[in-house]
Amino acid sequence: MMGEARMQGSIGMRAILRIAGAAIVLAWATGATAQDAFDACQYFTEVEAKMALGDSAEPEPQNPKVKRPRVVNTCTWWSSKDGKSTSATATFRIARSEGDLRPAFDEERLTFQTKPLLVDGAPAFWSAKQGILQVLKGRVWLVVTLGGAKPAERDPDAARKLAEALVKKL
Repeated sequence: MMGEARMQGSIGMRAILRIAGAAIVLAWATGATAQDAFDACQYFTEVEAKMALGDSAEPEPQNPKVKRPRVVNTCTWWSSKDGKSTSATATFRIARSEGDLRPAFDEERLTFQTKPLLVDGAPAFWSAKQGILQVLKGRVWLVVTLGGAKPAERDPDAARKLAEALVKKL
C-alpha cells in the first residue's frame, strides 16, 4: 500500500516536472524576444487579412494614448460575415533555436492527439477542440485562428491557407 502511494506520487511528480519544463521553455522562448523588436502585424499584414477575411478586414483598434510595446507577438484582424463577427489572429512565439521549441510543440500536439500535418514543409497540427492551427517553422511557433468566436465556427482549411502565407514570410 505504501509502495503504491509512493509510485503514484512519483508519476504525479514526473508529470508536474514535465509540464513545468514545457512552461519554462515557453516562458524562455517568448522572453527571448524581449531584447529584439518584433511586431506580428509586420508579418500578418492587410494583404493576408483580406485574403482570409475579405475586403472588409480591419485591424484591431489601437489606443492612441498607449505606447505600442517593443515586442508584439499577436496580430488580430476583424471582419463581419453574414452579420457575425469573424477574426483572424496570428501569434508568433520565437526562440533562439528550433530545439528550444520542438519538445513543447510535440507535447502540445500529443495533448490534443491530432495527426501531424505539413504546412509549406513545416510540421503542423489542427486542434478542433480549440479551433487553432499550430505550425513550427525553424525557431518560430505560429498559432493561427480564423473564423467565429467558437472553435466549431473555425475552418481548418482557411486557417491552413493563412498559415501557408505567413510561413512563407518567416
